[in-house]
Amino acid sequence: MLTSILTPVVHGDDRRSNRQPWLHLAALHSLGMVVSAALTGTVLSTLALAASRMVPGYRSVVPWVAAAVAVVYLPRLLGWTDFPPLLQSARQVPRRWAYDYPRWAASLLFGLGLGSGWYTRIVVPTFYLLVIWPFLAPGLVWPLLMWIAYGLARSANVWWLALRAPLSSPFSHASTMVSLLTRRRNDLNRATAVLLAIVAAWSAAWLLR
Repeated sequence: MLTSILTPVVHGDDRRSNRQPWLHLAALHSLGMVVSAALTGTVLSTLALAASRMVPGYRSVVPWVAAAVAVVYLPRLLGWTDFPPLLQSARQVPRRWAYDYPRWAASLLFGLGLGSGWYTRIVVPTFYLLVIWPFLAPGLVWPLLMWIAYGLARSANVWWLALRAPLSSPFSHASTMVSLLTRRRNDLNRATAVLLAIVAAWSAAWLLR
């Protein structure tokens, strides 16, 4: 997945003496990410609004769903079990876009494809909480802001490479990033476990109030 994100930023760039093209492509990638994430947040908020009108009182059920997600996936993140698997789409953003389209179009398309979170690998179960959030928070503003922040965060790795990767060898820097993230996977799981525990406690407090 990471290679697919990076390919439009570094593939085929003949002007390695100038970092500016990479920054432009990273900006297009972020734009696609934010637009896609914002559209996803808007659709989910609209569905939540429709549900509130069609099923009065449905919001009382949503904390149960959030608590169930937290409790079910907490043992997995603590390393106690590999079950349950992370439910996700088998479809992935096509890497061929990096070769079939101009670099600017490929960068934008990768952002649009990845920004919603549905067409890429789900690494941690907190993504499910992001999907549930519009059904917990009334209105459009907060869910939309959360999804925009998600889109920006998803593009941070591309910006890091565009700003830090050696112009002569960007792919080696990308490999270093992947290795670092792999070594930090346990730390990521622990941080996510803490977040899930907080969600579970908040949901319990909400249900018992």
